[in-house]
Amino acid sequence: MDLTSRLRQLLPQASSAVPAPKKSVDLDPLLGGTEVETPLGPCYLVTKQLPLAHRHGNWPLSEVYKSAYTHLARFAPGGGDRLNLERALFLDTETTGLAGGTGTYAFLVGLGYFTPDSFVVKQVLMRDYNEELALLHVVDQELGAKDAVISFNGRTFDLPLLQTRFALARLGFQGASGKVHYDLLPMSRRLWKYKLSSCSLNSLEEHLLGVQRSGDIPGYEIPQRYFDFLHTGQGRLLQDIVEHNFLDIVSMASLLFRIQTVLELEPSQCHCPYEAEALARLALQNRAPSLALDYLHRASELAREDELYLRILRQQAALLKRTGQHGKAAVLWKEILSLSASDLSSAEELAKYYEHRAKDLQAARQITKRALALAWAERSPLVPALEHRLNRIEGKLRRQAAEF
Repeated sequence: MDLTSRLRQLLPQASSAVPAPKKSVDLDPLLGGTEVETPLGPCYLVTKQLPLAHRHGNWPLSEVYKSAYTHLARFAPGGGDRLNLERALFLDTETTGLAGGTGTYAFLVGLGYFTPDSFVVKQVLMRDYNEELALLHVVDQELGAKDAVISFNGRTFDLPLLQTRFALARLGFQGASGKVHYDLLPMSRRLWKYKLSSCSLNSLEEHLLGVQRSGDIPGYEIPQRYFDFLHTGQGRLLQDIVEHNFLDIVSMASLLFRIQTVLELEPSQCHCPYEAEALARLALQNRAPSLALDYLHRASELAREDELYLRILRQQAALLKRTGQHGKAAVLWKEILSLSASDLSSAEELAKYYEHRAKDLQAARQITKRALALAWAERSPLVPALEHRLNRIEGKLRRQAAEF
């Protein structure tokens, strides 16, 4: 026997037996969905419909549906003057990992949309990895039927992940191309980042939407729960995940409405200083400084915390200075210093005002000396600038005295 024949004897022998197909899991009694066939194979679909009278948190879905979304264009370039909810799709994914990357799968994709009678949520599930192509096909078809996508952190996570999965599957992600994208997370941060310690969806639900979840699965447990399902085939492991995803979709609809109601507020209608402050920033972004000042004035009236009140006063003063209202800005700098004598920036601004605008060199010197003493004590980097200012002011005073 030659060497080649001997080596062949050591290789494992191919079996002629065909592997038994993996036993399918009956999820219908647990999830209430159905298997759907696509040109790329089967996957699982759960469809739920909520009547518009259904109340999710503080509002019925009918209020969400009927609202005119005319103030969102600043958050979504190309979105036009108004968002048509019937042409929009709410999207949220549950994945095998939270970091993204090529090894992360979107095993459940929730898709929500309004009709004149209801809010429909479709949840596309792959029961195993071999159903990914079918899942992607269904998602692409649903996206292709709409004009806009609404997500929560979807611009950073969900859509890039789906784009990666489509690319790896060598499928064209046509449904998402050309879509206007409204990402509710950065919108929420713009409005409530100072009001709330966290702008997670759970935090927004609790503090702003009036939604209280009971027994909800934490997001970080979802990947392992799905892996356990793949290993054991126990469909009950998916129940909490599907419910979690469903609530995320419905909460996004309520959050969109909550954002719109804030954006509609006139300064006099604001009842939250944090929202008035945020609207001032948006007005300034839209080159409406007069309106921004009105929002800041309202915010200062509503503020009850010293830190918040001082921050608003500083913004007011800076904007008044920028718009040439130096006298009004000086009044605010004085108030800031009466509440926070260590505010070196406001002291420097007030010194500038007295030196260059009011031409009151004595007041300018007094404020600068006080600020310089504090800067020395704190070893502030403003020491050289304040020393230079004081020397210049005293030089002006000496020349002024010499003229008399």
